[in-house]
Amino acid sequence: MQQPPPSIFPIFRSRITCAVLTHTYVGDTENSVGELAEAAETDSGTMAREVSRLEQAGVLSSRHVGRTKLVRANQTAPFYGPLRDLVTITLGPAQVLAEELSRLNGVEEAAVFGSWAARMRGEPGPAPVDIDLLVIGRPDRDDLHEATARARSRLAREVNTVVITRARWEANEDGFIRELHSRPQVPVPIPMGDGE
Repeated sequence: MQQPPPSIFPIFRSRITCAVLTHTYVGDTENSVGELAEAAETDSGTMAREVSRLEQAGVLSSRHVGRTKLVRANQTAPFYGPLRDLVTITLGPAQVLAEELSRLNGVEEAAVFGSWAARMRGEPGPAPVDIDLLVIGRPDRDDLHEATARARSRLAREVNTVVITRARWEANEDGFIRELHSRPQVPVPIPMGDGE
């Protein structure tokens, strides 16, 4: 059964399409079909069909290394630049923030919350104007400000950051923290070993 696309920007066909576009167009990375299936929380067969559909449309290109099919954005397509920008702005905040925050020390965990996360998790509502970022840890404030400024430039949206210590987050005692725990979040996938 096809799952509906997130309501963040409903021109995309499905949640799986959104995952493929995010992982291939944001940062221009190359991924195997298996990696894309894992990222989209689907099986390899379903992902292979989606990749094939997007290849036929000229959105993706692929190559084989042994028995592994590697997929990336089709950079020769005439719509490549505009589609990359659209995907980055509408679907890419978590990925863009991960790239920027991975350079920092003291970031233990991060997530997008607020209206953007709610739309990505399927809650109806107006398109978000800005991005709300939760950072758990003790990063240098100046470094964090510079990282979010770079993300803001790439996303063409304001990034509002809340920094909370691990102890305060886990205590979950005040109303604001309880509210954050109860609302939709989209994890920012900071690579292990970075931001420590």
